[in-house]
Amino acid sequence: MLSEGFCEDEILEAIEDGNVLEMYEEEFRCLIEGQFHLSENIKEHLHIVVDYWSESGQIDSVDIVTAYIPHRPFWETPYKRGLKQ
Repeated sequence: MLSEGFCEDEILEAIEDGNVLEMYEEEFRCLIEGQFHLSENIKEHLHIVVDYWSESGQIDSVDIVTAYIPHRPFWETPYKRGLKQ
């Protein structure tokens, strides 16, 4: 992750104020889009895939599967998928 330009604290920052883009309910997995600070004034979008467990009707725990900065051609914008090649 450090080679991508972000670390665990920045993943948690992005999750904290992030939005769920896609739910994969049959896999108990979701894709979250959030942002983290590259510097004091600059933010970067981050996609985080998490597995979650829910026995109480609410999410009880999560496991971070992967995180990446969304880029073309797979993502036209951080919120809209692009063309897959």
